[in-house]
Amino acid sequence: TSFDFEKVHTTDPPSLVITNSNVKHSIGGGEYPVRVRQCNEATAALMASSSRGKEIGSLRDATLADVDEVQANMDLVIYKRAKHVVTENERVLKAKEALLASDWKQVGELMNQSHESMKTDYEVSCEEIDVLVDLAQSFPGVYGSRLTGGGFGGCTVTLVDKDKAPALMEYLKKEYKAKTGIDCDCFETLPGPGARLLAVDTV
Repeated sequence: TSFDFEKVHTTDPPSLVITNSNVKHSIGGGEYPVRVRQCNEATAALMASSSRGKEIGSLRDATLADVDEVQANMDLVIYKRAKHVVTENERVLKAKEALLASDWKQVGELMNQSHESMKTDYEVSCEEIDVLVDLAQSFPGVYGSRLTGGGFGGCTVTLVDKDKAPALMEYLKKEYKAKTGIDCDCFETLPGPGARLLAVDTV
């Protein structure tokens, strides 16, 4: 496990709209340990069969080329799980560079790719979340949208121009209700400084 982190400073970022789907599928609670086991199986296959096996202690050490190299030694589900993890790690690093460059279009594209991977390869999305993401991705001023959190319900996060955020929230509430019969809750926020030490007199 790595606890290393790096601060990323941005300039005049767009808004983030958080949308609660107000659904939580009960399957989600039992699927987390399944994903852990599947990722462990993928790691074991990489360690045993990859030409870089001695360099791989966990999936974060692997590349997509490594995973593709040993695909024949994994069943399809295990391959898809490994593919999601290694490509998600690559997206995080690309997103860091895009954030530093204030390249919001690229950040949004990476968010969209991330959701597709969680939906197709990691299989932790659900119909209601996909509805919210599809609605947001089609709205003018939106750069990208994706599932956030553990999956099987919960929330989406959408990167959107500040002046379009209020209209986006109204659109999501109206269209999500029309498509699912469920009310969603939205709020607008901005990126913050993250976890940090605070002096007692500042709290």
